[in-house]
This record gives sequence, C-alpha cells and structure tokens, in this order.
Amino acid sequence: MKNSISLILLCLLMMNCQPQQKGRNLNTEMQTENNPEYFLGSWKFVEKIYIEEGQEKSYPLQECMKKYTWIFEKQNEDFFLTKNYATGKDCSVKSSSGKTYILINGSSILYTDGDLKRKEDFVMISKNKFSINYKDILNRKVVQIKDIYERQ
Repeated sequence: MKNSISLILLCLLMMNCQPQQKGRNLNTEMQTENNPEYFLGSWKFVEKIYIEEGQEKSYPLQECMKKYTWIFEKQNEDFFLTKNYATGKDCSVKSSSGKTYILINGSSILYTDGDLKRKEDFVMISKNKFSINYKDILNRKVVQIKDIYERQ
C-alpha cells in the first residue's frame, strides 16, 4: 500500500514538473537570442497596440505606416540602424534616418537622433517579431504603446 501511494505521488510530482521545465526551456531559448545579431536584417512595422484600462487594443495603421521599415546591419563589430518612412497622399514621399550607430544593451536600443540621445525599450516576441514599448498621449490620456515589427 505504501509503495502504491509513493508511486502515485511520484507520478503526480513528475507531471507537475514537466510544464515548468518546458517553460524554462522557452525562456532560455529567448535569452540566448537576446543579442544584437537577433535584429540583423529588415523589419516591417505591422501593428500598433495600446493599453487602455488594462486591455490591449489595436490602433488602426494608416496606409503609409504600413510601409515603415527598420534595417539593422553589422559592420565589423558595430551595429547600425536605418529607419525608412513613407508619407504623402499616396505614400510616395520616402524618407530615411540614414545609417545610425546603435548600442543594444539588455532590452534597450540606444542611439543618437540628431542631437538627442534616444533609448528604445524592446521585447522579443518570437524569432520573427519584436515590439518597441513606450508611453505616449492617445485620446488625451498617457497610455502604454507597443509598436510591433515583423522580420521581412
């Protein structure tokens, strides 16, 4: 009787530990990707989400916003970011930030924009998606915003 109770308890313990182990593996997988090489390539702006009263809501993108891209490059040991934009009535006016030296530190991208130092906080969502997180004023309220980029 003691052996069967011990066996049942052992089985229950093993079942409870397996999901935790899977979660740890996913977290470890994302941590190993938490390096500048993760960003290399071209990323397209695909979604803007804002948080209002604890709920995530999608902000409708204007047609030109759907053409925004970020391009990350590596030269020698340095990393660079180029932001490309489209504006105008038919999104025909194209502009670019030019190649800007960046430093990726933890969960932030640091760079100089003109004479301003910028810090963009990011979260890696998957191998092919990340978000830039910031606060802004929307509908006369300060809200948390996530700009979602997807690898092209």
